[in-house]
Amino acid sequence: MRSSTRRFKFRSIAANDSNFPVTIVTPEDGYFIHNFFDVRPWSPSERLLACLKLPFQDRTPGPEDEAVVCVIDLEKSEILNIAPTKGWGLQVGAHICWGPTDELLYFNDKDGSDVFAVEYNLKTGISRRLSGPVYQIATDGSALYGPSLALINHSQNGYGATIDPGFNCAPALGASDAEGLWRTDVKHNARGLLFSLRQAYELLPDKHSFEGGRFIFFHTKLNRQNNRIMQVVRCIFDDGRPENRFIVTMDMDGNDARIALPFELWLPQSHHPEWHPDGEHILMNLNLNVMRFSLFNYDGTDLRILCPSIRGGGHPSFSLDGRYILTDAYTSETWFVRDNKVPIRLVDVRNESESAICYVPTFVQAEHKDSIWKNGNPNELRCDPHPVWNQRCTKVCFNAAPGARRQVLVADVADLPIQR
Repeated sequence: MRSSTRRFKFRSIAANDSNFPVTIVTPEDGYFIHNFFDVRPWSPSERLLACLKLPFQDRTPGPEDEAVVCVIDLEKSEILNIAPTKGWGLQVGAHICWGPTDELLYFNDKDGSDVFAVEYNLKTGISRRLSGPVYQIATDGSALYGPSLALINHSQNGYGATIDPGFNCAPALGASDAEGLWRTDVKHNARGLLFSLRQAYELLPDKHSFEGGRFIFFHTKLNRQNNRIMQVVRCIFDDGRPENRFIVTMDMDGNDARIALPFELWLPQSHHPEWHPDGEHILMNLNLNVMRFSLFNYDGTDLRILCPSIRGGGHPSFSLDGRYILTDAYTSETWFVRDNKVPIRLVDVRNESESAICYVPTFVQAEHKDSIWKNGNPNELRCDPHPVWNQRCTKVCFNAAPGARRQVLVADVADLPIQR
């Protein structure tokens, strides 16, 4: 398709639902999502915001369903359609990432069972197919990092690309030494295996609990210093046993690998690790009888509970100064829900207190007769806000469903007392 631009009007959400100014920055005649709570959708200058336009919102994508990578000009209130993609899921879209300037944008596409990154130059309109996938990108744009996005959906739908069953693309039994975390050199378009599934397996002191399993790498996260990688590891079982999950960290060359969180501590319902701004610690929801925000070192030491009186949950990340935890809530966490709306939560770690940036609806409308909707939103079709800070923590971007349609919103939180 050819790139096209059109103007539209930003809208505000109801004042009684918000404690900060909140703007809907996507057109109301489409369905849109941003990436994830650990990837900023803003370009380096923050004039542009990347998002994905969905072809529908009430079913999971088939192998040939195309979404459209878009860029919003926040100054002109314009949307630019960049390119179609078949390499997307409902939770994280096409893993859209910005390069080191406003000119370069990266996202995944798919050809058969091959999921690969595309580099798109907004200045020239030229795109380039790269040899590996993108989950996250180095700060200087020199390399892309990510696991196989053809395998991820075998563990949890919505985070990889939908592969035609005819390709028989499934994770192998055991922990392969030919699959794992891939690094793609952007300049030379060269892909290499940085850290294998087998290497993760070899770190385990207790291998018995993983017998008969299939290893998959899930979330890949780079710390802001770009000197260490966090890799979520999952092991799935064909016999119905619950997954085993653990976290490995390593340096940017795949060396000095450590288990940051053993599978014994990733208890049921625990979820969503993210780097602390110091690049040394990891913030995570741990269900230790009750869900709490927890912090531990990249090598597995120094585990502690933050704000013991406050419930953990959602997709948590720290402000730059470490004072605030930004997160959201699931509709199933009914203790957070107000008038069928979920909060974009702000936890003040220093004062052990909590407030809400705003409350937003996240239930989306079923619009097709072949939708799998029965009662409410099926879990894999949920609209998670995935709130994410901008670079200086003056704004927060998130998904919601005003009018029961998936949209991208931005809250202005510049008045928060954050050391910038």
